Amino acid sequence: MTDWDVFAKALARTLIELPSRATLVIAATGNRYAQFQQFDIRLSVELTGNYYLAEPIPESAAQRLRDLGWSAPVMQRDIENWRRTLLWPIPPSRLVDLARSVVIGLRDALGIPSPSDLHASGWTEVSGDLDLTALGPIARTGFGWQS
Repeated sequence: MTDWDVFAKALARTLIELPSRATLVIAATGNRYAQFQQFDIRLSVELTGNYYLAEPIPESAAQRLRDLGWSAPVMQRDIENWRRTLLWPIPPSRLVDLARSVVIGLRDALGIPSPSDLHASGWTEVSGDLDLTALGPIARTGFGWQS
């Protein structure tokens, strides 16, 4: 099992427990990130689009994202990131698949070599910080982007 496999399982566990009105950001240097927003009826996920990147996503990786169900950025509509939305109820198996597709986005499309290059932060509108201990050492404490 690779480090990315371990990370995908930890991310799926985190997503299963993500409360409504929560935001989770998993980021690396160079504006490379995945952002999750949990709502009462849906989970929305974004991956950084080329507009924010110094090096564009390779076309082969972009095609892989499309094949996995990601919607490509639509620049003329101010949608500059890759997006996926799942409607509740979401079976745990779909969250595992989503976590795996996020790994492909972070690793293959955004070029992040290892989960150890990531940091995670999260918060809710209601109670502040999220418990991100399932994500291990990449989890940061403090509200939002604060470390």
